[in-house]
Amino acid sequence: MIGTTVSHYRILEKLGEGGMGVVYKAEDLTLTRAVALKFLPHGLEAHEPERARFLQEARSAAILNHPNICTIHEIAEAEGQQFIVMEYVEGKTLREIVPVKKMQDAITYGIQIAEALQEAHTKGIVHRDIKAENIMVNSKNQVKVMDFGLAKLKGSLKLTKATSTVGTLAYMAPEQIQGGEVDARSDIFSLAVVLYEMLAGQPPFRGEHEAAIIYSILNQEPEPIQKYLPEAPIELLHLLGRALEKEPEDRYQAVGEMLIDLRRLKKDSSRVLRQPPQGETRRGAVLPGPPEARHRVQRKWIWLGAAAVVVICSLLAIVFLPRASTVKLNPDRTMRILPIPFARVFYPSLSRDGNWIVFPVADENDRWDVYSMNTSSGEPARVTHEENLSTIAVDLSPDVGQIAYDRLLVPGEGRGLRLVPFQGGASRTVADTGMGALWRPDGERIGYVRAGRSGSDIPSASGHFEIWSVKPDGTDNRLELIDTVASGYTREPVSFCWSPDGASIAWVRTKGEGYGEVMVRHLATGRERQLTFDKKEIDEVTWTMDDRILFISNKSGHANLWVIPAAGGEAVQVTQGTVPLLSARISADNRKIVYLEMEMIWHIWISALDGSTPRQVTTDDVLVGRAKFSPDRNSIAAVIGDVDIFKPETHLYLMDRDGKNRRKLTSGSATVTSCAWSLDGKWLAYTSRPLGQPADSSGVYLIQPFNPGGARLLCKAWAVLQWLDNDDVIVWKGMKTWRQPAKGGSPTQLYEDSTNVNLIHGKGQIVFYDYRQGREGWWTVPITPDGKGAGVPKKKVVPSDAYVAAPADVRFLLYTKGAEKDLWRLWLPGGKEERLGKALPGSAYMADVSMDGKEILWTKTSSRSKLVLMENIFE
Repeated sequence: MIGTTVSHYRILEKLGEGGMGVVYKAEDLTLTRAVALKFLPHGLEAHEPERARFLQEARSAAILNHPNICTIHEIAEAEGQQFIVMEYVEGKTLREIVPVKKMQDAITYGIQIAEALQEAHTKGIVHRDIKAENIMVNSKNQVKVMDFGLAKLKGSLKLTKATSTVGTLAYMAPEQIQGGEVDARSDIFSLAVVLYEMLAGQPPFRGEHEAAIIYSILNQEPEPIQKYLPEAPIELLHLLGRALEKEPEDRYQAVGEMLIDLRRLKKDSSRVLRQPPQGETRRGAVLPGPPEARHRVQRKWIWLGAAAVVVICSLLAIVFLPRASTVKLNPDRTMRILPIPFARVFYPSLSRDGNWIVFPVADENDRWDVYSMNTSSGEPARVTHEENLSTIAVDLSPDVGQIAYDRLLVPGEGRGLRLVPFQGGASRTVADTGMGALWRPDGERIGYVRAGRSGSDIPSASGHFEIWSVKPDGTDNRLELIDTVASGYTREPVSFCWSPDGASIAWVRTKGEGYGEVMVRHLATGRERQLTFDKKEIDEVTWTMDDRILFISNKSGHANLWVIPAAGGEAVQVTQGTVPLLSARISADNRKIVYLEMEMIWHIWISALDGSTPRQVTTDDVLVGRAKFSPDRNSIAAVIGDVDIFKPETHLYLMDRDGKNRRKLTSGSATVTSCAWSLDGKWLAYTSRPLGQPADSSGVYLIQPFNPGGARLLCKAWAVLQWLDNDDVIVWKGMKTWRQPAKGGSPTQLYEDSTNVNLIHGKGQIVFYDYRQGREGWWTVPITPDGKGAGVPKKKVVPSDAYVAAPADVRFLLYTKGAEKDLWRLWLPGGKEERLGKALPGSAYMADVSMDGKEILWTKTSSRSKLVLMENIFE
């Protein structure tokens, strides 16, 4: 075709050929510009599926307008041949420049590719063939993502099963190879493969033949990037590890999340790059003077260099190698319980001189305020008068002038950061979202935490654990640290601490297996160190002024206080108690420590539907949750555990409605997390996972409560929500809700991703909670004949963070609203709302509504809290 004219385009040269098209460089004779024309391969013009795919590419890419995406000018046809007219890109493919010589350049290319994919994904387009050959770099070092020939446009032609694994094998995500559902997370996997290849010079998954490559992608972990790039920061290892996870649920859930980490990685890595100072000898430079003088100078530099290496290696060994602990405890240390008249106290703070303590307290109506107290004498004094719904952690400023604390005033408004004068007075907000306030040692900034996805009390933009800081006047709010490796947190507060000079932060990185490790990061360089390797639960961390770190761990069997040098070494146990510790703070001279002992106790209560005539069902000291009425109201199933919240083992129990005749239904070392009765009361479905295993190891089991025997595994899922009827169970897995046949078989997704179909209404409506940003809250949507949700959803007035309960037929929703915890009912499907009465006083949560709609099952929490002062701790 070279030299011929097609329409008003003169073909100049052939640029390339692939499975989905032949590309030529051409001249647009009308606009006198260079363009690229893409034709179907010879012989496939009449093959309808290929023509359909070819046009799908054009329509997909044509709606995109982004500087990092190759522009589509038009779709044309001449002499029976359809072709796409594209922007001509002068440059090279990534394949031609791999490996990329500079890490900064590779990260820059990765950012541009991610930005292009973000644009496509927001338009509902998944590329499905991201690879080095499909990415151009032009003369301005700008990336252009090419070839949307395999793009999948929502609502467009569905490709057949035979073509569901198209794409280039080495870049495919596991679900793509297996012919499963391909979405934006598949592009994220492919982008990570490209980034790895740019840095290492070869892809992460390799083999001599296709079967070997497939096996590697599905079963093997790639070699750490540090093998090929020793200077690579640990954040790069974490980024690649997360993006290359086998399961889509474990990867970044949106390319925007990965983009945040790439941009931060670029910023952090650029900080450590430097140019040689003026006058410094560059490698390869010639020293002035005669040869003898040059040799003497060179020998001098060699000896000085060798000496420097010895010194540097010695310093590195001192700084980085673990050392035997130098921490020695004073055998004459003393302890006493501070005289506070409160049963419910949470995380305290201690002044630098050790003379003052501040702490949050809940009254009998479950309203929280901040109190102060002298550690030597005196009575607690109330500082705030806001009647907060919840305050978890407080911190006293270094000059003992102000107290920072978090506040949840009413459900749905989120948890914010407040400041109040130490002597009391008007409070003010310094950050709208955050918790775990901690003053930097210089008193110039206040650090705090954002963690969790949209819909939580303290959501972060990335959905990950983030540490921010703000000035006391509420200005200059900035991100200090983001942990994309942590799997989330299991309890509040999510803890961190500043180093004495404020240059580093230590925090607890939580793992999906139910444990945490103490991490340290230098903020300027981004360098990380891991201090603990125990795979145990860890709560709060505190950095002492003499460079040690205190932390709470259950590594000895009970939650106790430990101390470890900040540089690393062996941890030493400080306390030997059997009551769990949740917090510890130390004075600047290291002579006083205040710590919190607390046992959590939950009980079951029953009330009428309007909250009246409440009656306590359980009375012993246990942790009871997830309680459910049997259909006839005569029995209650509940999950019960130890009052020590560091002991994660829980089991499913059955009891009479008066709490008597309690019997255990499950056994073994496991954590039971949810349960639901079948409508005929013959079966209980529950979720359980082995201790120390991540959430994705959870399974749904079936057991006959009145004829207990061995439980039967039904499916793998994170939670069981309810029974649709006696034949189907509704389960939750991977941010999706599924209808699972009780007799086994393939599940069916009930509605869209990131929605939790908690309830099915009998009158043709699905009731679901939407987690997506901007859509948080409760909605209803019609049910189609095949049992799925479809149509236009309608939002309900139920507060987005309310505890919602409903009878089995879901003819109404029951929930509390407002700071006064009024009890409301919303009738379905019409939406009539009526106030019924008051929720139970104190910290009470609706667990269930009886099938006949007459009674509410509640779980109500209380605690036993003690503040302990330890003095003269260390020798």
